[in-house]
Amino acid sequence: MEVELRRFDTREDWLAARTTTLGASESAAILGLAPEGRESEFSLWTKKTGLVEPEELDSEWLEIGQVLEGPIADLYARRTKSTLWNPPTPFCVAVHPRLPFLTATIDRWIIQAAGHDDRGDLEIKNVGAFNSDWRDGKDIALPLYVQAQVQHQLAVTGFSWAVVAALVGGNSLKTIEVARNPEFITELEAKAVEFWGRVERKEAPAIDGSAASNRAIKALHPDDSGETVELTEDARSLADGLEEAKEEEKTAKAHALEAENKLRAMLGAATFGTLPDGRIVSLKTTERKGYTAVVQPTKFRTLKIVESKGKKA
Repeated sequence: MEVELRRFDTREDWLAARTTTLGASESAAILGLAPEGRESEFSLWTKKTGLVEPEELDSEWLEIGQVLEGPIADLYARRTKSTLWNPPTPFCVAVHPRLPFLTATIDRWIIQAAGHDDRGDLEIKNVGAFNSDWRDGKDIALPLYVQAQVQHQLAVTGFSWAVVAALVGGNSLKTIEVARNPEFITELEAKAVEFWGRVERKEAPAIDGSAASNRAIKALHPDDSGETVELTEDARSLADGLEEAKEEEKTAKAHALEAENKLRAMLGAATFGTLPDGRIVSLKTTERKGYTAVVQPTKFRTLKIVESKGKKA
C-alpha cells in the first residue's frame, strides 16, 4: 500500500495544518492516556476548534530534539544494519487512507531491516536518565502515551511494525520493537472519528478534572463580564462537592503535617529510623551553597519514607 504524503515547506505551514488534523502525538489525549499535566480531550478539542490558541512548545526542547534526531537515527541504522529513509523535509506528514484527518509525522521510515520483509516506522526519542514514565523498575518500558502514538502511526501508514529508538540519559540507546495491534487501532480509529465529529460540530466533550482542562477553561474565559446567570441543580451539587473536597484537603494537609512533626520529633538528630514493618524513615540534611550576596547558603532536612525493605533514601 502506498502512503499518501503531504509536504510543507516551513514549520509555520506544518503547525497551521496541524490545527485541521489529528496527529499521532495527540491520540493519547482522546484515549485518556496522556501524562498528568499534558493534553486532555477537552483541551485538545478547544485547540482543534480554534477556541484556544495552542501553547508554544519549549524552544530549547525542540532545538535539542532536532539536533539529536539525525545522530540517533544513524546510530540505530549502524547497530541494526537497517536501511532508513528520511522524508525530504522534516515537515512531511503521512495521511490515513480512509480517515484524512488522521495524520502522522514519521521520523524515519525503515526500508530494510533484519527479520522483516516489509517496511516499518521509526520513532526517535530523547529521554532523560531519570524519567520515571519510561521505566518499569530498572528496565526501560514504553509509556502508554508513546504506545498510543506508535499505534496511531501504524494505523496511518498501514505498516505492521515499528521501532522506538530512545537515547536515554544522552549515552545509552534503547530500541523497542512494537507490533501492529489491530484491536487497539480499531478502538483508536473509532474514538478519533467520534472526537473529530465533535470538532466539526463544535460539540464539546466531557470536562474532566485534569490540569489541562483547567488551563483550557481559563483560556476560554480570561475575564468576567459582570453578568449574573442562573445555575442548575447540577451546579449546586458541584459547588457542594467542591467545598467538601477543599475541606477534606485542608484536613488531610493538617493530618499530614501533624504526622510529619511527630516523626521528626521521634527521630531527633538521627538520620534514619526503622519501622516495625521494615520500612525506613529518612531525615537527611541537604546543604546548598549561596551563589551571590542575595542567595544565601541554605540547609534543611527532608523527611522520606522508603517503601522497599532494606533500602535507605
